[in-house]
Amino acid sequence: MTPAEERALLEATTAGLDDALREGLDDLVAMIAAGTAPRDAVAMVIDGFQAEWRATMATAFAGLLSQGVGSALGADWPSVQVALSARLYAQANTVSRAVEGVVRRHTLGFTDARRLALELFEGYSFRAPDAEPLRLNPREPRLPQYMRQALMTDDKVAGAMRSAFARLQVSNLRTEALRAAYTGVLDAIDAIEAGPGAALQRKRIEVAFFERMRYFSTRIAQTELHRAYSIREAAILMDDEDVEFVQIRRAPGVGDPCICALMIGRDLFGMGAGVYPKARAPRPPFHPFCRCVMSPRLDLTGKTAKPEDPEGDAYFLRRLNGSIAGRIMGSRAKAESVLKGVRAEAVANAGRDAGYHIKPMGQR
Repeated sequence: MTPAEERALLEATTAGLDDALREGLDDLVAMIAAGTAPRDAVAMVIDGFQAEWRATMATAFAGLLSQGVGSALGADWPSVQVALSARLYAQANTVSRAVEGVVRRHTLGFTDARRLALELFEGYSFRAPDAEPLRLNPREPRLPQYMRQALMTDDKVAGAMRSAFARLQVSNLRTEALRAAYTGVLDAIDAIEAGPGAALQRKRIEVAFFERMRYFSTRIAQTELHRAYSIREAAILMDDEDVEFVQIRRAPGVGDPCICALMIGRDLFGMGAGVYPKARAPRPPFHPFCRCVMSPRLDLTGKTAKPEDPEGDAYFLRRLNGSIAGRIMGSRAKAESVLKGVRAEAVANAGRDAGYHIKPMGQR
């Protein structure tokens, strides 16, 4: 499988996950609208999505296995799938709390709107005819906090609310007219909640559920598939006697500062930036979403590498702006550790699960 074919596989996998999540979002919004508790609705949707996620991942791994990833990885897939599913479900708890908060604040905003209408109606006779009307905007301190947060940040909802409440704030209303205006405001609030209010809630649930679950599921899927791909590529390169050196390269279009910049930019063995004796080369991925690849350097076959430069990591970072060096290593403190002589891999691996340590190709 070529790097281009692998990228196509990752993109197809991501697209499949997006489709499943979109369906889940529709189901989630419908269940909440029907009165299902947000936490229960999220749990039901996540259960369904996990089944889709496992099927999509199984298809993707089958594509890798058909390209010779190796029987060992194939035998491990069931246990790997269980572990990844558990990690995804753990992230779903965070999503569930976020959705629950969105729905609670949204509902409370409309409750506050009805309460405000009642307060204006009941206290209308004490309002001076020339008093300034209550302004409905996010900076109005007399509005309930949740109403400002949940309603006034959307133009359609805000405009409809202003029109409705204006009926209660015109001067010289008779009692009958005032009562009619109050009833009209309640009707308007109901219509707003069912119309632009429902659209606003869906938009916020989309951010809380779809965007977060999309990030978590895609991060796990892409990282694990690329990890399997890299294991396969490393095994092939290690078995090829004609390959003595490899070069770590980034995928096209990727260039943000991260530890990959160090892996492809340092020259530890005097063979050029990002070039290593194959057994000593770091095997991607180096972080979630990493797309770095290992390329054979057949043009260097027969050459002799210099002894590894213990200052190579520090030399690379020292030439950079301190802020950039910090972004590459994950923080300025970590960059300082490297500048003091600690190997970059040791700094990056600190605190990581051992299964995700950056390791040389020659180490299983």
